[in-house]
Amino acid sequence: MTTLSPSESNQGLGKQRIEALSDAIFAFAMTLLVLDVKIPKVSGALVTQEFLVQTLLDLWPKFLSFVMSFVILSLFWIAHHGYSHFLKRTDRTFLWINLLFLMVVVIVPFSTDFLGDYPRQRIASLVYGCNIMALGLTLYWQWEYATHGHRLVGSHIEPKLVRKGKQRILMGILMISSAMLLSWVNPALSIVVYVLFPIAYLRPSQIDRHWTHAHD
Repeated sequence: MTTLSPSESNQGLGKQRIEALSDAIFAFAMTLLVLDVKIPKVSGALVTQEFLVQTLLDLWPKFLSFVMSFVILSLFWIAHHGYSHFLKRTDRTFLWINLLFLMVVVIVPFSTDFLGDYPRQRIASLVYGCNIMALGLTLYWQWEYATHGHRLVGSHIEPKLVRKGKQRILMGILMISSAMLLSWVNPALSIVVYVLFPIAYLRPSQIDRHWTHAHD
């Protein structure tokens, strides 16, 4: 178990309320995603088996965008949870950076709905990409601010681990950037990259292994 020196343990603010608010915001945003997948209301006389099947088929872009965004938000929640594990304290500046990150999280249901309604439109793909990229940039900002000079993390954190954390976030930002560029050629190709984006993070990283080892 890692112990902190008196100077490390007494400086700054606690992180418990950050984690509680972050978990609540993520849960709220992830729940909102499914509310945009709606079956249109029609009179009883028009409802047939064929109509319902066609309605479900027409909903596939909305359902795809829901699943895609739910998985992406899950990845960011896992990343945020993992990085928060290394925090030993916080300060007012970090609180505002985290609130900015959470504001971007809350926007995801809007950009998801937009993309689901207009999957073949370039602007919808770009808006969605900007939203996900903003998640990556604000998460990177949090990690950079917290680890710079061991500002908010323990002195035992190795520079290699800090660098690996940054590289992992930047890899996602690069993938989203490529998807946004592809949207100018073919919006459908950009959606393929958005769908594949989470796969790159399914394999545990050095950050995950360090976190698991610390808990063990």
